[in-house]
Amino acid sequence: MKKRYLLIAGGIDRKGIVYNITNILKKFDFNIEDSSMVLMRRTFSMIMLLTSCSKINEIKFQKQLCEFMNKYNMTLDIKEISEAEMKEYETSNLYLITISGADKPGIVNAITNIIFKKRGNIIGLDTKSSEKVKPHAYYMLLEVDLPAKANVKLLENMLKKTGKKIGVIVNINKTERNIL
Repeated sequence: MKKRYLLIAGGIDRKGIVYNITNILKKFDFNIEDSSMVLMRRTFSMIMLLTSCSKINEIKFQKQLCEFMNKYNMTLDIKEISEAEMKEYETSNLYLITISGADKPGIVNAITNIIFKKRGNIIGLDTKSSEKVKPHAYYMLLEVDLPAKANVKLLENMLKKTGKKIGVIVNINKTERNIL
């Protein structure tokens, strides 16, 4: 019977992380169905959705994971998840929201508060800041699935008003449905 798993790992970036973790997963007959890996400054993080039809030798598997974590000074968590938790998310009303301005505490919270109140579901969020310029530059990109009956103009006005208060520029654009 096929089992499904969620794997999350992170730590300081070093060469060989992806190869070594995928090598362990291959040895124990895991299939990587979806994954996201990102380098943020000098830290590396990954999240994977895995499946396996094989009976896993838990002791050997955990030993290899511990060796990996020690070698790369990584944190790692893997847990079994249900079929429903692994089901693909269906988007219906997808928007791309971009934020730019000077970095300061509270930007993500202020913007996501409005999206939450308007019943939007954030399905992707990336932020970048740069200390190379003064004040520090800040960029945020959100993919948001809005309810079909959402008043997008009202949401846009609320986001822009809040953006003005906190000193950032906000843009919102409808995007095509995801095909993958």
